[in-house]
Amino acid sequence: CCVFAHTFSDVNFVVLLADDLGYGDLGCFGRKNISTPHIDSLCRDGVALRQFLTAGPVCTPSRAGLLTGRLPRRFGMTANILPWRVMATTGQPTGFPDDETTVVEMLKDVGYATGMSGKWHLGINNKTHQSVHLPKQHGFDSFLGLPYTNMHGCHPGQPQNSSRRDCMIMANNTVVSQPTIYSNLTQALTDHAVSFIKEKALIGQPYFFLMSYVHTHTPLFTSKRFTNVSRGGKFGDNVEEFDDSVGQILAAIEETGLANNTLVLLMSDNGPFREEGWEKSGRTGGLTGGKGQTYEGGIRVPGIARWKGVIPSSKDCVQPISMLDVFPTFAHIANVSLNPSVVLDGENVLDIFRNPTTASRKGKYIWHYCGHNVTAARHGQYKLHFATPIWTSDSRPTPLCTQCCPFGPTSFNGTGGSLCDCAAGDLTFHDPPLIFDMVQDASESTPLSPEDLPNFNQIVSETKQALKEHYDSVHHHKDEMFALPIPNIAPCCKHDHYVSDDVCTCQIYEEGHVYP
Repeated sequence: CCVFAHTFSDVNFVVLLADDLGYGDLGCFGRKNISTPHIDSLCRDGVALRQFLTAGPVCTPSRAGLLTGRLPRRFGMTANILPWRVMATTGQPTGFPDDETTVVEMLKDVGYATGMSGKWHLGINNKTHQSVHLPKQHGFDSFLGLPYTNMHGCHPGQPQNSSRRDCMIMANNTVVSQPTIYSNLTQALTDHAVSFIKEKALIGQPYFFLMSYVHTHTPLFTSKRFTNVSRGGKFGDNVEEFDDSVGQILAAIEETGLANNTLVLLMSDNGPFREEGWEKSGRTGGLTGGKGQTYEGGIRVPGIARWKGVIPSSKDCVQPISMLDVFPTFAHIANVSLNPSVVLDGENVLDIFRNPTTASRKGKYIWHYCGHNVTAARHGQYKLHFATPIWTSDSRPTPLCTQCCPFGPTSFNGTGGSLCDCAAGDLTFHDPPLIFDMVQDASESTPLSPEDLPNFNQIVSETKQALKEHYDSVHHHKDEMFALPIPNIAPCCKHDHYVSDDVCTCQIYEEGHVYP
């Protein structure tokens, strides 16, 4: 991917990645009944990215895009239907491919320390080798977190609690907690982040840290300190514990004297999980759709950039910014020359961060994939929909949600947990595509007609041609998503393969201990 320089900038990078957080779930993005003072301080001290767009509408492809600056379809990390739209189990023998260069590896190769806390969800083992898809194998020096994701069956009392095979915490490549203990999880992950930041500051080594929160993915959980504290209910409790963790990390950056030398980015992997129900999911702030969809509600999330002394404070940026921009922007700041033979789908947006009201993107298009295909495209102030989801909630009304698909193959008897899929039968196709003005109609409520938009036909024609050229640039790659699970390759505490729930049980994590 990259031609690595022999010198590096001493700018630190901290990425705060929420899970399933909606565009309207933070105080500085309009939420009134949830308190987020620490995150609001980021808005006050930095730039609120009002059109921050994720690399995918579900977690696995979105996270893969964040790490690479490349659309996950380029390297086999997409699928059309559940459960394969995300990594489906800890026994899945596929995952993040080793021929992709991550932003973590890029920075590590120019002298950065690299750390991560929280959710990974990009694969674990393959059929013959352990840990090949885990963070340590993709550039992270230190990892503490969930190699998989937050699952209903991992919480006591949940009806799906049939096996703890998918329920664990790993430190680097070692299982240290099985099953997962959620009562102090957020604080343990935060402590790992704070310790890493202080340790690297003490020795003067620049660092990259990815704080990949489990909040606000369902099932919802909090520590006792954040139980029944929010006016926003249990979901609000989750957001407020998330905010508290952000505050501890920001305090660590301040205490080390490096706030003026640290770029902090806050974002979510995708929009809210509507199918989990109104009380358990976030708010889109009036945007259409949700997680799993390429309507704005699924891909537009809160974004904030803070770099004191470099990025202005208390500014709004209405330029579209893509999660795919993180890789090339960090490369630019760290003085890394990118290899032009490797296609990146993002661009360096530091100038937009520094001049949020005047600078604009250089690229003409941002492609939005639902599974294997582009279903929407951003073109300046306009967004084109080539296909939109068929909401099953329209034909089978449910108290759970609207603009959603709660009756799919992974739902719990129609009580949540499914998503709108991306196969042809799950979509309505549009030719000409639906066009919305994202400046005047962010809720995508009124498609424009040729009478409304004089250059309608030109926009359609140019975008179709650009889409053809884009598809021509996406070469075949091994499918990393569809693979039937092999239960015994799932990790097991103190063993090299999964044996049983009774055998695979331990709580051995010690803060500060370095695990293999």
